[in-house]
Amino acid sequence: MNRSETVKVSIILPSLNVAGYIEEAVTSARDQSLREIEIICVDAGSNDGTCEIIEQQASLDDRIIVINSPVRSYGYQVNVGIDAAHGKYIAILETDDYVDRQMYGSLYDLAVSGNYDYVKCDYDTYAEDENGDRVFVTRSVGRNRVMYESPFNPLEYPEIAFDDWYLWNGIYRADFLKKENIRFSETPGAAFQDIGFLHKTTSRASSVRYLDRSLYRYCVSRPEASSRSDRTLIFIRQEYALIADDMEPKLLYRRMAKSFTRACMDCSDAFICSEKANVIIRWFRDKLVKAQHDGYVSSEMLPAGLRRTYEVLIDPKKDYTEYRLEKAREMRDFLGEGHPVVIFGCGNYGRDALEYIRTLGCSVTSFMDNSDDLWGRSIGSITVESPDKMRTLPDGTRYVVANENHADEIVSQIREFADSERILIY
Repeated sequence: MNRSETVKVSIILPSLNVAGYIEEAVTSARDQSLREIEIICVDAGSNDGTCEIIEQQASLDDRIIVINSPVRSYGYQVNVGIDAAHGKYIAILETDDYVDRQMYGSLYDLAVSGNYDYVKCDYDTYAEDENGDRVFVTRSVGRNRVMYESPFNPLEYPEIAFDDWYLWNGIYRADFLKKENIRFSETPGAAFQDIGFLHKTTSRASSVRYLDRSLYRYCVSRPEASSRSDRTLIFIRQEYALIADDMEPKLLYRRMAKSFTRACMDCSDAFICSEKANVIIRWFRDKLVKAQHDGYVSSEMLPAGLRRTYEVLIDPKKDYTEYRLEKAREMRDFLGEGHPVVIFGCGNYGRDALEYIRTLGCSVTSFMDNSDDLWGRSIGSITVESPDKMRTLPDGTRYVVANENHADEIVSQIREFADSERILIY
């Protein structure tokens, strides 16, 4: 077939040693209801059987293109895929995730209806419980309903720098990427090269739409994933340095503030005390203090779960290391001894809170969440309960709120049953 005339969406899968995940990812792409697609697998020298699985899949479907990358760089691999693509729109599918059968067809139909620069959908994160069953949590790409109901210019809604956080739940018009020369950085490795791509697409697009359907399945339990590591702070410094002088600061510094704060929170105590970490922290602090002075970002703009940490990080008079120690002492004092402990929130923050509380030598009684799909499920051997359960819990129960974007609302919800002294935002 003449691919340039028939391909509607080119799906790029950059891989490196993901033998336990790649078949599900490729199969979910092959099974799309939209048949006019191509699947571009760009492998960077896997030695765990990934290549053999890709080749086997390619033998079953001539829409699969296999490319061997000589460079181990996520950004380089995706750029190779973009250069090889024939589709009107381009998608990126992480090779440890998978997609709903309707994803690319639904996004494509919406995209061409308005010739949008890009369109994105909601998504589910998932992790496996103790029984090996997957626990899904649905996430919204945007909180403003206008973004789902009509086209919008991202620069008119700078809050998306905190919400529109991923690239894989969308498709991007190939002509738009080419016109704006939007590429990935080709730094070594596979971590955070999407930062520049995300910033450039949101700051240079003029017409965008969101789809109010969850169609992407994002794995948050893969142990080798790059998100929770001391290296995160190093990698994001590397990537932001490449775009720090970008001409559109309105979105850049909000995204930078969130990335920086989350990365510091994920670092170990040992690394955060190192001189290497201190150099990076000072670099971000200098950039963000100036951006705050210029009115591009402030602590009030950040999600509630990040504000306090951010304020400490950018204040040169405050010691972030001491703050972490104080936070640990505060948590221990808050939990006390013998009190029932509830973590309200079952996403990444909730799992992080559980791990953190356990490292302090404390235990958790139950999880709680507003999503009824989670009630009765088990996370870390702990049952998820309905908020209605608060009516019957003992007066001494402690509530740890573990949610980035809705912490303030959850606190208000808990206050119907508990005083403020028994509520702490993680």
